[in-house]
Amino acid sequence: MSLNYLFNRISGELRKKITFLSLPVCLVSLLAAGCAGAAEFETSTIQSKYHDIDKYIERIQEKEQIPGIAIAIVQGSEILYCNAYGVSSVDSNQPLTTDTLFDLASLTKSFTALGVLLMEDSGLIDIDQPLQKYLPDFQIADARGADITVRYLLNQTSGIPGIFSEILIFNDSYEEMLASLGNLRLNNDPGTAFEYADLNYCLLGALIERVSGKTYEEYMDYAVFTPLGMSHTTVDPDKAEELGKADGHQPMYGKVVARNIPAMKSARAAGWVMSCAEDMGKWLLVNLNGGILDGKQVVPADDIEELHSIAILYEDNDEQMAYGMGWSISCNTDILYHFHCGDTPNFTGDMLLLPDYDTGIAVMVNGQVSNVSHNIAAEIANMQLGLKLSAINVPWWAHWKALDTLATGILFSVIGLFIVLIMYLWWLARQFNAGKRCFFRSKIAGPCPPAWQTVLYLLPITIFSLISIGGNIVLNTLYGYNLFEVLALFGRGAPPGLYISGILSIVILTMWVLLLALAGLFIRKTNEVC
Repeated sequence: MSLNYLFNRISGELRKKITFLSLPVCLVSLLAAGCAGAAEFETSTIQSKYHDIDKYIERIQEKEQIPGIAIAIVQGSEILYCNAYGVSSVDSNQPLTTDTLFDLASLTKSFTALGVLLMEDSGLIDIDQPLQKYLPDFQIADARGADITVRYLLNQTSGIPGIFSEILIFNDSYEEMLASLGNLRLNNDPGTAFEYADLNYCLLGALIERVSGKTYEEYMDYAVFTPLGMSHTTVDPDKAEELGKADGHQPMYGKVVARNIPAMKSARAAGWVMSCAEDMGKWLLVNLNGGILDGKQVVPADDIEELHSIAILYEDNDEQMAYGMGWSISCNTDILYHFHCGDTPNFTGDMLLLPDYDTGIAVMVNGQVSNVSHNIAAEIANMQLGLKLSAINVPWWAHWKALDTLATGILFSVIGLFIVLIMYLWWLARQFNAGKRCFFRSKIAGPCPPAWQTVLYLLPITIFSLISIGGNIVLNTLYGYNLFEVLALFGRGAPPGLYISGILSIVILTMWVLLLALAGLFIRKTNEVC
């Protein structure tokens, strides 16, 4: 069949009026129609390909009561799939979009690390120089602090303790944070061992501000987010609200509630970059392709290579692991991959790079409400690539849902203790009314109880007081903060149920300790002392 015949059949009655010059127009139309059909087929294929992922996320979201999840999957040099599921807040039920911002939590560290390396590229710093060269007011109660280099902070090998330095990172300025470090002591010699500590990256934030002459927020926007075209990524909480940030969520006695936590200034470099699925796709592509995005070298390839290079080996859950600069590295013999997980009190996040498969995955969750939220990225990789990656190892106490379950159990126990306390007081009152009990110092009271009984009665209150006072002295001496600061800060971020149950348990236990001591020392049976 000739093209002219085909053309005439399509043209119908107009064929006599169409000249030979019209043939190219028709051919273009036919090709466009064919391309449209091919594109429709391709879209259908892609939708079918990711249908299982959608169903998996929707299923886990419903089962775990997760308000919202956003994902980005990249391969090669393009974003293959980007989607958002659920709502930005249980209060508003506003649907999530791929432009909705989430707290990235510790995924932030990879951005801060790049920011520091870009400063080195500009000749502003040398990461192998001591931190005190750039931050002279970094002074701790350990002479080894002078040996901490910028590189050691990046690689989490500074020797700074992890858990017991957490309270020190929450300040309204980097100056306040630095001033609070006077009693800090190191757990290891700098550069010798891995110990994950948020304070390492908070100090890098202070370094960026001091050397660049910009705020950390301004510098990251100027040096990282804008060059990468990440227009919906920021460290500024006010800007995040303008761009459309999701609410964070926490469990409260089994119910999911919206709860937003202030992003305190000195903690932002360790855990408070806020971004969306679309922008995280770009971030994955930059890291997957040696700093290239959309065919342009937006980040020096050497910097990306250094971020991902193994700096220190360590064991986690009997598995050989490594850390680079803001990236964890699995040294499993089956497959090598780079990843980082993140947790704030009300958000979780995970990012995963699989260089051998030219693939990257990012998952963001606007809630600390599930024990399995850190499993999602690995599960997507398994579904997408036919792998058998295990979930990222996170201790049980790092899951707010598990802690909320514990809080519920504590609440019922506290209620039980309170009921027993009321019953005991009621029983004592009846004993007094019946004349069966009297106070030790009354006229009918007998001699003082033996010394051993006095010690026994005072033992609970003595132990309780020693724990409270001694614990506060130890914390203040070793780490520079007091127990009341810890409780106040814990209350600002912890699940409401856990905090309420904790405070109630302290109150009820204090009442019991005081009552038992007073009853033992000052109340007697009337027939024993008459």
